[in-house]
Amino acid sequence: MMRIVCSSLLLLCSLALVPFIAAQEKKPLPVVPAGFQFNGTWDCEGTFRNSKVHKAVFTGTMVLNEKWLELTEQDLQPATGYSAKYLIGYNPQQKRLVEFDANTFGAAIYASEEGWQNHVLIMTSPISQEVGAPYAANRFLYSITDQDTFTVEWQISKTAVLNWIQSDHLACRRRADK
Repeated sequence: MMRIVCSSLLLLCSLALVPFIAAQEKKPLPVVPAGFQFNGTWDCEGTFRNSKVHKAVFTGTMVLNEKWLELTEQDLQPATGYSAKYLIGYNPQQKRLVEFDANTFGAAIYASEEGWQNHVLIMTSPISQEVGAPYAANRFLYSITDQDTFTVEWQISKTAVLNWIQSDHLACRRRADK
């Protein structure tokens, strides 16, 4: 009788864990939210933290069998020669979105475990342990306003206890096809 009770309890516990185990196997986070396309050319305008004007052109395309978003930025103003290539995709080993940022000033890696939430994607860097670094962490917030508009904001935290400060904000509008 005791064996039957123990077996029954074990079976019930196993069945109770099935939804929990299934929830642990996360589905891949979408690189781009459903119904939106980054493909094309985008004219962007905004300001830096010091209120200086920032103008740039972004181009977007899906690459690597439509699994990665490639965004290219070319700054027009200020005329520093800044250009960047951002690759955003899902990393199945880490079960999160990652962003590789290669630009004329350096390179960085960002990640998001949540993915797109209410048309906003927050990609955050690891906290830097480097003494004398200009900031401890930074992040990009991509916000989709409508089918032809998105914003990208760069924020920094000067401390490891994250306190975000806006450093750059661009509003981007899809360029009409000619």
